[in-house]
Amino acid sequence: MKRMTRAEGGEAGYVLVVVMVLVFVIGIVGSAFFSMAGRETVASHRNQNAQRAFWLAEGGKARAMRYLSELGSPPVADLFIFQDVAGPDGGAYTVHCAVDTNALWATEKAFMLDCIGNVGGIERRIRQRVRMTSFAQYAMFTDNESNGSTRIWHITGDMIGGRLHTNGTLNISGSPQFLGRVTTASDHMIGYRTLWVGDMNDWPVGGNNPTFAEGAELNAPQIPMPAATTDLRLQSQVGGVYTVPESDLELGVTGVQVGTPTPGWLRYRNHSPPNGDWTSVRISSLVNSVFYCGGDLHVQGVLDGELTVVSHQNLRIVDDIRYQASDAQGVPQPGCNDMLGLVAERNIIFADNAANQNNLVVDAVLMALDTSIQAENYTTGLPRGTLTIWGGLVQRFRGAVGQFRGSTIIHGYRKNYHYDPRVTGRVPPSFPLTGVYEETDWEETWDESYPF
Repeated sequence: MKRMTRAEGGEAGYVLVVVMVLVFVIGIVGSAFFSMAGRETVASHRNQNAQRAFWLAEGGKARAMRYLSELGSPPVADLFIFQDVAGPDGGAYTVHCAVDTNALWATEKAFMLDCIGNVGGIERRIRQRVRMTSFAQYAMFTDNESNGSTRIWHITGDMIGGRLHTNGTLNISGSPQFLGRVTTASDHMIGYRTLWVGDMNDWPVGGNNPTFAEGAELNAPQIPMPAATTDLRLQSQVGGVYTVPESDLELGVTGVQVGTPTPGWLRYRNHSPPNGDWTSVRISSLVNSVFYCGGDLHVQGVLDGELTVVSHQNLRIVDDIRYQASDAQGVPQPGCNDMLGLVAERNIIFADNAANQNNLVVDAVLMALDTSIQAENYTTGLPRGTLTIWGGLVQRFRGAVGQFRGSTIIHGYRKNYHYDPRVTGRVPPSFPLTGVYEETDWEETWDESYPF
């Protein structure tokens, strides 16, 4: 047997020490690696939970928007729409709806959806501010595009400047222009005379070639129209003007000096007898800028200010209605802050009288709940020139204002309708709401304070 020399024994010991050091170092590195991997796994898991919590909050918000849209009327007090509802893959979400209790009327209310998602103890909170849209934001809105069994046509020369929605079927003759987004709850449109168009790519057809500058959508959700104006009547009784009998209303004059222009005022009287005393009101003195008449209402004049005028019956336009800050053709001038809403629970009628035989100008958003906005005796007499409207038209059934042969008007008015884009920022006072909510401000936050 060979003996190990001292030198060889020293070398073996050295190797053993090196090996032990290497094992120790590897152990430390491995421990650090596994520790780091563990921390990254935990961090990754937390990040995943945070993302899931965020999407649970977003999903809760989407369900809450659907819940609000299915309510018969907007909430009047704070409520929990969902509370600790389990998510599809674990976790839970809660949605609390805060209501602006400082707003007296539904038309003024804003809502804040406080949406919290929670997964594995990790929470994400988003706040979505919403409001209900107003019918005033449409250039044209109808529940039906016919008058009984008679279709009402959009014809060559017609131009709709803003958003259009109908719950019925659009009828197109020639080349009308739609400059805003068009939506219809119907699954088709009709080209003159009876051409079915079930796809927007099918235009032009049969010589009919409309322009949809911002596109058109079939099968859009229906938007029901209200049947009454109870909210507006109540407002007129507490800080507005409320009168019961059939009345005359003149804007921009007072009864002190009859016929003298007085910007910022209105006057009204009983329609029968027609020589009754006038009552004058400064519009800026009204707490609620709503004029409500329980009977038919005959309207004309020049508005300086903001006002919504309502008739429980028919509202008859007997002469031009213009804004103080408009030109002779009714065009609102830069800086114009006048805003008028005309609402009838029955019809809005352009009267067949001497004043309206040679053109008619109306600055307003017009709304007829049952049935139409129409010209009186539109199937008879000589053409009456052009009906110019700066605002919007909302009606249950689309009314006619004239009759045409080809592109020539033979009775009534030729249409010259213009959308008033100012209504995208503000609308006539307390104008009726659509029941459709739109999202406005959004943020992710941990602020739990009352948002109003």
